[in-house]
Amino acid sequence: MEDVVIGNTVMDMYAKLGTIDSSSKVFEEVPYKDVISWNTIITGYAQNGLASEAIEVYCMMEECEDITPNQGTWVSILPAYAHVGTLQEGMKAHGRVLKRGLHLDVNVSTCLIDLYGKCGRLEDAMSLFEEVPRTSSVPWNAIISCHSIHGQGDTSLQLFQNIVSFNSWSG
Repeated sequence: MEDVVIGNTVMDMYAKLGTIDSSSKVFEEVPYKDVISWNTIITGYAQNGLASEAIEVYCMMEECEDITPNQGTWVSILPAYAHVGTLQEGMKAHGRVLKRGLHLDVNVSTCLIDLYGKCGRLEDAMSLFEEVPRTSSVPWNAIISCHSIHGQGDTSLQLFQNIVSFNSWSG
């Protein structure tokens, strides 16, 4: 158990330093990989601009019967799907999120909003936004950004005005 914790920490360190090859090597050498090990390497690839590699590792993780994706998995892999524009795979992941009851987790929901929005499904992104608890500015930022990248500046401004009103009312 101690080895996996140390391995995960070293993987994370290398990934954050931008030396993902070293992180990957540690991942390969760790004898027992828990869900945190998998999440760490997936996140490392994704945060270093290697979304396709993150998706490849996630697919390998899915083949492990003793590993169950958790909240950390989804907030790592959903942005990778959004980055490469693989909406169909993202939608499959969305189904798995629903099965596990994590769709109302603000971080997972925000990643889903981002996925649908970046892939041009603004109505779906907006529907998800309407369902998510708005306990932070994170979902607001995602939906505003999605509308902005698709040339809907007026909608983005309206959403921004709504968040200002929401924060002054709830504040």
